[in-house]
Amino acid sequence: MITTLGTRPADPGAFSVRTFIGRPPCSQPFWSMLHVTGCVRHGRAKRSPTLTPYEFDDPMDDQPIPPQPPTTPPATEPVRVRPSSGVSRRTGRLAGIGFVIALVLIATFGVGVGVGQLGTPVDRAAVPASASPAAAAGPATPAGPTDFTLIQEAWDTLHKQYVRKDTLDDKALIYGAIKGMTEAVGDTGHTEFMTPQERAARNAALSGSYVGIGVRIDTTDGGLPRIVSVFRDSPAMRAGVKPDDLLVDVDGKSTQDKTLDEVAGWVRGEAGTTVSVTLRTGADGPERSLSIVRADVALEPVSWALVPGTTTALVRLEQFSSGAADELVKALKAAREMGAQRVVLDLRGNPGGYVNEAVGVASQFLDKGVVYIERNAQGGEERHDVSTGGVATDLPLVVLVDVNTASSSEIVSGALQDAKRTKIVGETTYGTGTVLSEFSLNDGSALRVGTVEWLTPDGRRIWKEGIAPDVPVKLAEGVLPVVPDDVRGMTPAEVSAIKDAQLTRALELVATETLAAGS
Repeated sequence: MITTLGTRPADPGAFSVRTFIGRPPCSQPFWSMLHVTGCVRHGRAKRSPTLTPYEFDDPMDDQPIPPQPPTTPPATEPVRVRPSSGVSRRTGRLAGIGFVIALVLIATFGVGVGVGQLGTPVDRAAVPASASPAAAAGPATPAGPTDFTLIQEAWDTLHKQYVRKDTLDDKALIYGAIKGMTEAVGDTGHTEFMTPQERAARNAALSGSYVGIGVRIDTTDGGLPRIVSVFRDSPAMRAGVKPDDLLVDVDGKSTQDKTLDEVAGWVRGEAGTTVSVTLRTGADGPERSLSIVRADVALEPVSWALVPGTTTALVRLEQFSSGAADELVKALKAAREMGAQRVVLDLRGNPGGYVNEAVGVASQFLDKGVVYIERNAQGGEERHDVSTGGVATDLPLVVLVDVNTASSSEIVSGALQDAKRTKIVGETTYGTGTVLSEFSLNDGSALRVGTVEWLTPDGRRIWKEGIAPDVPVKLAEGVLPVVPDDVRGMTPAEVSAIKDAQLTRALELVATETLAAGS
């Protein structure tokens, strides 16, 4: 799940766009501003979206609808963004989806805008007077399905009987009650309550711009967050933070057994301020303390490299943030100009993002068909078609996925697999399959409620099942995925010796497809 830490300026507008964001079914509440990878499965973190996202929702900036991916000719089926009276639709990637909580401590994160105003005030007239903390307490009466007197009774008892009643924080009590109500629904990691601060952090996670230190973290069995990756040219990289470092404390506060949200809150801050962290090299290695100045960190959604000694372009998509499909088009065109004749698309660790970006990405490799199907609570279905004009519909393709591939990444993987356009290599994906609608409350907080689920073009249900690979391959313990930045400086001999078994297999398969296509 991707959690993005940080603050952002007051929203110039409160609009929503449909997104698919991942969150894991763990106890970690949401994204924060780090990019989370939350729950650990078999010793490895299984991530969520949340923005994170880790990961992980949305006050939006003032730009219009996120741009549709360029096509030639222009897309005939632009992604529809449906007005939603205070609702923002996103897929639940499950709260912690083995998640890298991108410690990108976001402070500024412009999110794409759609149609449909957020921020519809609560209709006070529709709320029973007994639900108000200020209402006079009457005699206890049996609580019914719509009877709020039990809540009022508990509220009054606390305020009258608690030994330190003068220290009670009414807003904290109200938020706690709402959180308990959403947890009682049983839709763990999806239906949830967000404070204004949590909501702002989650909203930040899809703009592609952060204020923070520039790392992604994950949970571990030992209870300490692990650095999964360090962003290029980030404050963390300049300070000497390395992948696999364990984050021991932040500004003197121990991270042991803390939720990723808590850690994210400690790391978050404004550009130009300093955060002190203690890191440990490995489980039993030496510790070192660093002071890192938070700064603007750009998260490039797409990176690519021509694999040395081959005509294969390795293209990595980090998340489906605003403009990701446009960036993919640029990368594919540049790769073709450099002689690329085939593509390995790396979606490992991708937590998801905007659904219109997923349609745009899938449409670069498909010339027709359906990208995904939406099914509502009444069983009604809506099909979302491929946009025409893709720039790589003729190139042999292999897609890489893992347990942290979620949400919009699963939409793309499922669409390409159902169309028999590619072989999927790696591990079964996270299994996000619901669309979350965000209902804003009158103080800037919000409820996210699962309202719709999505299916692959063939009608396969992904919720809790995921996309199974055509070619199952696991990474050995301790081996990190090789990314385009790693490949770019390698020799052909070094490429043949990489320990990333998933990438090695993908390169073998796509080479075979190219030869077969050319014969």
